[in-house]
Amino acid sequence: MMNVSDNIDILRGRCQELPEVRSKVVRVFISSTFSDTLSERDSLIENVFPKLKDYCREKYGLEFQYSDMRWGIDNESADNHSEVQTCLHEIELCQKYSIATNFLVLLSHRYGSRPTPVTITASLFERLQQIVLADPHLSVDAELLSQWYRLDTNSIPATYILRSISSMLPNIKSKNSEEMKAASREWTEINNRIRTCLRQAAAKCFEQSEINANEYDDFFISVTEQEIVNGILSVSNANERTLCFVREIVDIRDHLSDSKAAVFIDTIPSPNGEPMIDHEIEELLNRLKYTRIPNALQSNNIYTYKVQWSAKGINRRDHAEYISKFNDDVYSAIKQQIDNCAKSRITRISDPLQHEILEHAIQCRNYVAKFHGRVDVLSKLEQYIRDEKESRPCMVYGASGCGKTSVLAKAATEASKWWSNRSVSVILRFLGTTPTSSTVYKTMLSISQHICKLYNIQMDVYPDTVRLRYQLAMKILPCIPSDEYLIIILDSIDQLEPDAYDCSWLPAIYPHNVKCIVSAIPDHGNILEHFKEIIKHAPSFSDNMEDVLVNVLPFEANTVELVFDDWLAMKQRSLSDVQRSFIRELMKKAQILPLYMKLIFDIILTWHSYDPIDANLKKLNSVDDCIRYLFNYLKTVHNSLLFTRAVCYMTACRNGISQNELEDVLSLDDDVLKSVFQHYIPPIRRIPGILWTRIRNDLEEYITEKEADDSSVVYWYEINISANCTSRNSDRFYSIYRYHRRFIEVVNSEYLSKMSSAERTTVFQNMVDMYKETWKGKNKPFKVDDPKLVNKYNLNESDGEIQANRFTTSQPIEFVDASGNIQFNKRKLNELPQFINQLTANFAIPIACKEVYFNYKFMRAKVACSTFNDILDDFQKITSSSSYSISDEAKSMMTELKVFSVFFLSIGGQCQKYPENFPFDVTCRLLAYYGIKPLITDLIQQVDTQGMEHCALIVPYGQLQPPGSGLIYSMTGHMTAIIDFDFTEDQMKAITVSDRIVVMNMAQVVTVLDISLPNLDEPYLNSTTLPKTHTFDGNKEIEEKWISRSDNEDFKDYVFLVNSLHHIYLITSNETIKFDRSSKVGYLHVEVLDKKRALCVIVENDADTVECWDVVRNRLFDRLTFPQFKVKYVLCEEEYSMMIIVLHDGTIQFHAIDDWNKRSFAHRGSIQAGIHLDLVSVAGGILIATFDATIPIDFAMINLEPFYSTREPLSDKTTIKTLVAFDPPIGPKPFKSIIMPDSEGKSFSDIRADFPFFMVQTNDAVFVVHVCKNERISYIRIKGQFSVVSMHRSNSKTLYAARGGTIELHTWACYGKKDSNGNCDHKHQLLVSFDISSSPVTTIKSKAGDASLFVCSMANGSFHVYYTPQVRESFKNIPLLPRANERIRMVKLLNDIAITLDDSKRELVSWSYQYTTSIHSTRLSFDGITINEFAVASSSLNSDDVFVMIITSNHWFEIYSAKSLGKEAMYSFHLQSPANIHATHKGTFFVLTNNGVLYCISQQVKPDGQVIFDQTANAVLKMKCSVTLSSVLTLNGLECLIVFADNGRKMAVWTTEQLIYMDVNVPYDAAASSLKCITSERTQDFVLLYFDNKMLIACQVKLDRSGQKGSLELTTYGPADKYCLRKSLLAAYHSENNQLTLHDIQLRTRYEPIQLDNECQLVCLNESADYVFALVKPRILFMYRTKDGRQLAKLFTYDYVSFITASNDFLVLAMNDRRLLTMMIGDPNDPTLPAKIQALPSRNPKRLSQSAIKRLEKHIEKCGKFGSSDEDESNFESDEEEAASSKTKRRKDSRTVRTIASPISIFRLVTRLNGRHSLSKMRNDEIIRSQINTVFMESSEASKIASMAQDSDDDDHDDDDVQVPNVTIRADRDKNIETALNDIRQKNSVYDEQQIKGVQFANAGDQNPKVVNNYAMNSSTCNLI
Repeated sequence: MMNVSDNIDILRGRCQELPEVRSKVVRVFISSTFSDTLSERDSLIENVFPKLKDYCREKYGLEFQYSDMRWGIDNESADNHSEVQTCLHEIELCQKYSIATNFLVLLSHRYGSRPTPVTITASLFERLQQIVLADPHLSVDAELLSQWYRLDTNSIPATYILRSISSMLPNIKSKNSEEMKAASREWTEINNRIRTCLRQAAAKCFEQSEINANEYDDFFISVTEQEIVNGILSVSNANERTLCFVREIVDIRDHLSDSKAAVFIDTIPSPNGEPMIDHEIEELLNRLKYTRIPNALQSNNIYTYKVQWSAKGINRRDHAEYISKFNDDVYSAIKQQIDNCAKSRITRISDPLQHEILEHAIQCRNYVAKFHGRVDVLSKLEQYIRDEKESRPCMVYGASGCGKTSVLAKAATEASKWWSNRSVSVILRFLGTTPTSSTVYKTMLSISQHICKLYNIQMDVYPDTVRLRYQLAMKILPCIPSDEYLIIILDSIDQLEPDAYDCSWLPAIYPHNVKCIVSAIPDHGNILEHFKEIIKHAPSFSDNMEDVLVNVLPFEANTVELVFDDWLAMKQRSLSDVQRSFIRELMKKAQILPLYMKLIFDIILTWHSYDPIDANLKKLNSVDDCIRYLFNYLKTVHNSLLFTRAVCYMTACRNGISQNELEDVLSLDDDVLKSVFQHYIPPIRRIPGILWTRIRNDLEEYITEKEADDSSVVYWYEINISANCTSRNSDRFYSIYRYHRRFIEVVNSEYLSKMSSAERTTVFQNMVDMYKETWKGKNKPFKVDDPKLVNKYNLNESDGEIQANRFTTSQPIEFVDASGNIQFNKRKLNELPQFINQLTANFAIPIACKEVYFNYKFMRAKVACSTFNDILDDFQKITSSSSYSISDEAKSMMTELKVFSVFFLSIGGQCQKYPENFPFDVTCRLLAYYGIKPLITDLIQQVDTQGMEHCALIVPYGQLQPPGSGLIYSMTGHMTAIIDFDFTEDQMKAITVSDRIVVMNMAQVVTVLDISLPNLDEPYLNSTTLPKTHTFDGNKEIEEKWISRSDNEDFKDYVFLVNSLHHIYLITSNETIKFDRSSKVGYLHVEVLDKKRALCVIVENDADTVECWDVVRNRLFDRLTFPQFKVKYVLCEEEYSMMIIVLHDGTIQFHAIDDWNKRSFAHRGSIQAGIHLDLVSVAGGILIATFDATIPIDFAMINLEPFYSTREPLSDKTTIKTLVAFDPPIGPKPFKSIIMPDSEGKSFSDIRADFPFFMVQTNDAVFVVHVCKNERISYIRIKGQFSVVSMHRSNSKTLYAARGGTIELHTWACYGKKDSNGNCDHKHQLLVSFDISSSPVTTIKSKAGDASLFVCSMANGSFHVYYTPQVRESFKNIPLLPRANERIRMVKLLNDIAITLDDSKRELVSWSYQYTTSIHSTRLSFDGITINEFAVASSSLNSDDVFVMIITSNHWFEIYSAKSLGKEAMYSFHLQSPANIHATHKGTFFVLTNNGVLYCISQQVKPDGQVIFDQTANAVLKMKCSVTLSSVLTLNGLECLIVFADNGRKMAVWTTEQLIYMDVNVPYDAAASSLKCITSERTQDFVLLYFDNKMLIACQVKLDRSGQKGSLELTTYGPADKYCLRKSLLAAYHSENNQLTLHDIQLRTRYEPIQLDNECQLVCLNESADYVFALVKPRILFMYRTKDGRQLAKLFTYDYVSFITASNDFLVLAMNDRRLLTMMIGDPNDPTLPAKIQALPSRNPKRLSQSAIKRLEKHIEKCGKFGSSDEDESNFESDEEEAASSKTKRRKDSRTVRTIASPISIFRLVTRLNGRHSLSKMRNDEIIRSQINTVFMESSEASKIASMAQDSDDDDHDDDDVQVPNVTIRADRDKNIETALNDIRQKNSVYDEQQIKGVQFANAGDQNPKVVNNYAMNSSTCNLI
């Protein structure tokens, strides 16, 4: 047993004292004689071992295996006499790997065969030979010895070896049965003579003490006794791991002459020919049974049976009782040993980290055990570790097989010596050798957890590598105690996936007490170059990079013989001179690689000194040649087909195959069985275990047993070979180098790829059948083709077919272990999908649907065990199956598969983190297809029947958008509002910014970068991404060395410029801050001018200075000062390296960079636009300017090219301006913003050619200014008050807009013939409008060149990707989910009606919630009036009718019908003062005003059956009750109103007939606090008092029989932060202990408290108080049964929850997205629950009309189809289409295609902007349009262009006319500054309101404030390149 100190040693990397292997198998060797125990062994295989397999798997997660070597021995084993060695080696493996029973022996009256020794040492053999030769009677025997034994001098010491039978008697292998039998008889005679003479000689040697007893026994004891010696007698733990079963046939001696007796007892012929007991054998057997075994085993390990003889011998029919007892005993005995061993040692480490450390520690021990030499490399590593000034990581690199792994393993054990006198720990990982070290993410997580456990450091688990790396480098490593020293060793980076090759995950700097050593093949993915890049910029004491680069050189060819000598010596072998000469010649021409040497060595290891050299060896020039040679040899030694299929099955699995699985699949393979059993049909149709054992033994050096998927598997060894030999140092070492890929490649190329289609189908179908238990417990037909066997076994009637059980192991999806924990069969989960995908589509799709994707148990387990990407990959493979020749059935299934894949894409990320959500998501999103699609229907039915065990909250109807609604996937990574995002150049990665920067690869659904930004008390406002800064020599860019990178590697060069109001940072991908500036007054403008040179323009608020900084080099480039006026705007035009500075007086200054060597801006000109200038923007080298309402033009355009091309500064007189006005004009003014379309993928010339193309946003519309088909400038007006607007130049006809959490897509186009003025009309249509959340959309963007995808980010940190065609189809075909207009604050339930009130208390909504969500009616309050209180009551006439009573803020008391809230009140009354209201069970309303007036409003039924309300009683209280603390109780059968005085010391009871006052004497601990609120159940007689100090007191009210006096009884329940009361049950939560306590107030009992995982936000009981619900951070809903505290459900809510309540059968959550989420309350113990579920209307397949079904089916067909869509006029949908969709009139009208007349555009060219510019001189003729074209498209002289201007205008005012005094300008300037500051303050306000923790989909915050965000974050305010 491993003790605590052992665990600490393992944690610290001290791996000297370790178990030999980590195993999860129980492997039992079955030893017995063959023929006499056949019945017992068959019964074990059929009845006992399957039960033990299930027991081991289900209780301990172990695999039970057995080795029965007594059947299946083929001719080859007998020919080379290898049977005994095979059995003994198998015993060693069982002892090595079995964690419990490893040996079981069955003994009776047979001793077993006593074989002739196969090997005899030369000295002994020659002595024996002398004795034989000395006897003249043995001359023939002496000759036989000389013929059959040959001296092998290659063996050390020299050995005589028994020759193979076929070498002397070739006919033993003859296909002629007669010849074979004759040879067999001859060999039997020869063997008997040899064995006899050797025994006689050995006996003489023993008598003369020339040999010892053990050497003597080698000639006399049986194989069975040899097995027992190795399995029991020579082991120390025999009593814990071995068993003996002895069968005594009591009367066997009386039946020696029976025909069957010789099978069951050893006899010899007596002199008279009768059989008699062989006394020599009997003596040996009795010694074994009664002396040797009892001396080694305790009596309770030995089982003895006495049976009677029968004429048919011992058989299962005549001895059924004995066989049954034997079976029971074997099962119980092995089970007991398994239980004992499992308790006494680690069988499955509950801590995966501990398990992982142990796996690598064992590997390290194995590598070090075979290590010699490499002193030079170890010396360099020692020097690196000793250098305390070296903070960089070190890389050990070298070619494949040079020995890096062994060096690092040795370094791990030597490190404590190198860092002597210190507390040193070593963390070692051999990457790629375990599932946890197979990816960089898992490795980084494991290392971080290892360090934190070692040093007791806290850490977070992030879902991405980037954040793990940051945490490791910045938060974990620095926390290691200074007196502790740590060495991290990571071997073979090249064994990870390609995304690890960039080394960006590796910290570049380490603390002084931490060292990191890694190894890699240098040219594999350019790992070495990437590593150099990582450490190049790392600060270091030494600039010499070679100090941290250690090259391990490969050995030379001339050292091969020396290496082989070392290896041979270790194996006690040598070579002859001829053989050595051959090896020298072979190595001269071969490609010498480590694996090549290993393979050649394993060949020569089998050479005897007398063996001829195979000529084919000369052809082995490569590794693959050697592997093929090995395989071909093994195919001749073993059954060819068996060997081929065995290695194919093993290779086809992802990580190997378990022994049980391999034996199972080979047993299911009829081709293999026919090949193995050619001459007979075995009693059990299962492959003999010995056949695989022999193959495994021959491949022992190349395969290994390891753990994968929580199981022990065999797979190709990750072979490591390393050797070193130099003239100075003759030390060499033999170890193992990972080279398993070559074996995999050879198997694939030689076998798998050469299989026919039918053969491949057979192979993969067998694997599928095994995992899906097709033949588990069933008979699989077996067709016998050989006519001889058909006749021999009388199979003519069945045409040779046999029904035979293959006894395959069970493959459950899940099982419950001894601790009650669910364990999953990861082997099945991971392997079954991949094998199904290998089948043809018509086979694969039905199996995949039934067994995997629409199998609830499978998918639930898969979601819990596998990664999101792994499951997506499986989906991708099956859904991408070729549709060629696919059947109609498979096509139909494929459609549903694609729908399901879309479904999983949208929920998979969330289910990865919260797998418990899977059943909820299935029903909540797929119920729309119930009864329409059979597979989906079946899956939901499985969830309904099986899912209640995992989640007892049943989804009564579909409440989330089904697949095809357009949402492809949703990602999180931000905890606060995303203020900006953009696509990378390839459009497949999104860069998102909040208080961190997250770069997501949308194709792989992974986070590429996650950068934490500095913590600020204000939000970040803008971000610019600089993909890579370049080096320049003046104007010339310096080329840099190109390095090949993977898809995600380029991000390590990215830098990000971010700014808030007061701070600017430039931060690198590894979170290093390169530039840092702060401002007390705040920044007006921060923008990057040149991305390659990293030039940034910075302007402070109220400043007259503009600065340009080189932010990468942190130096000022230039500073411009404007002393007269402050800066209003700054714009940058990167193409011209130009800044446009707008001053508050309307001056526009132009400055550009002429000469980069001068590092300064040159003044290029200025113009005066006047004080009426409003907005400016620039794109494509053209400046757009707008003016306030005093100027009639819509905008002006200024070409910047003249400012760029001329060297002289330009002025107003030398620059032309184009004025543009429309009729009707754009308006109303002032404009909110000018928005330029996104331009990714567009060149400067493309943007310029499209100009003008931009958007102007006003308060109520967006105007898209563009050039029509007729080349006229025009606009189209799209009405709407939008907070976010976006458009891409590549998708110019689609506009994306959002207001709050609602997204709209608009399409428009120019069309039709020109009118008389040459203008075209426009079309416009609202394509779709849909709600996401109450959380606002912050950005929205489409993919460049493809309008089919668009992305939006949310203020709650969510990030959604939508597929436009599906959004449109969903909008047409799927009903919208009902929502309130505002976020719901409160919900009250009565019958099937829910009444909700919003946050603003203005919207009261009546819902139907139980079987569908629909809104009956809504009441909206206006003019500032709110609803202060409301209550609900049912009708006294008809309980289904519900009435709602409200109290308004202007003190009106009103009653409405719940289904008619929008209509006139049924009853109203003005109260004159604030009031509180309550409803009774009988439908009466109580009203209490704050001045103490009481009213009772009762229902009256008129003669016509109409219910009316009337005031039936009133009263006035004689106590102060301004707080109106009141409630309803039932006292003496009457419903009474309870009122507490403001001071909480007096209480009044109103029975409507009288008032009763009582004093309230609260306990001392509550007396000092104020009564905050009271709660009661109206059917109970007690009320809960809740005080400001959180004290909770139950106050029971009792009235005497007269009803005129009362008393109170108070019970304190301690402090509570949240509580709920239903019936008499109180659920109270206290944050101090994070517990939920349950109290029965009436019974005065307390239940066992429920410990919660995190802070509880809401708590609720259902109406019957049978279940309690707790909403725990982060938004996880738990359901518990109150009577026993059992957890029945755990659900992560898709959005924040604002309120929770429950009826008896339904739970209702008010969601942040303004909807109600309803779940039916179930209980797995409720036998009626299945019937209740099936009774739900949503489970009725006939619930939909035929038209609705057709519409949904059409939508489903489109659901799985994705493709690019170019937006054009085909996007418009006709009114007829719209009408056919059968939607509401509102939706039809909103989406009608509208034809809009084009506005008339008029123009004027001027030199002065500072004027009023009346419209009288504006023109629209061809001349002016030609002139405009000249201005913007032609390079003409400025003077020529200026001559086109027409500035003279009687209506125009000159500059003096429009001048405004300075004071006015100043005021205007101040106003603009204040506006800008208000704008920024608004951003800060939004930030403060949106501090959201934990987001997924559309979420809005813990307190869920409704945010009204007027700030539009779009392309004009957020620059992200």
